[in-house]
Amino acid sequence: MECIIQSVVLDILPHATGFIFAEMSFDPKGLETVNFYSYEQEKRDCFPITARTYLTHKFGEDYREVVDEIGDFISCDAAPLGKNGTAVVFESGAMYIFGAGGKLVWHGNVFYRDCPVRDLAVDGKNVWCAVPDCNAVVCFSPAESRVTLRIGGADGATFDQPVSVTKHGDMLYVANRHGKKVRTIRLSDLEVQDLRRFREPVHKFFISGEYQYVVLDSGVYQL
Repeated sequence: MECIIQSVVLDILPHATGFIFAEMSFDPKGLETVNFYSYEQEKRDCFPITARTYLTHKFGEDYREVVDEIGDFISCDAAPLGKNGTAVVFESGAMYIFGAGGKLVWHGNVFYRDCPVRDLAVDGKNVWCAVPDCNAVVCFSPAESRVTLRIGGADGATFDQPVSVTKHGDMLYVANRHGKKVRTIRLSDLEVQDLRRFREPVHKFFISGEYQYVVLDSGVYQL
């Protein structure tokens, strides 16, 4: 396991050859600023990118319309949904579904047992989300505007404060902050297994090309 980034990462977006991330820093006057970078696996190096590049990668070509609607474009999670669509969710449970041209087609607050969902992974026409306060992962149907499936529960036996979900192939990867581990859900039969344990809270897991990455309290690591 190798530490790639030790700075304060506000957002991280995988792509085919590495990942894009938003980093918090301070200017000479001590004011907070946000800078955007791309990490390239082959070069093993980071280089600055424009906010436009970050926004296009996160929301698609119609990012202007999306950002005008949601305002805060960093603290949310987003992913392509269907043809020319984008799903966006905030930690408050506020979810937005955009169609072609960045047109808002649905907006609502998604909760499971009065607890907000957060993060998302698209699976066909549905989205998987984490529910940290219920120790659960749920499948939400935008078409039906409801949660259609739940895995885990309040006892914490299956998940322990899950905070993010990532889909890769037939597998859903769940980062458990309090449990300090990544668990997998095989979508073909919903079997849950441990993938890897860590010594500190886990905030995100993702795959880029042949490499796996994890975001911990201390930074971003390549596994």
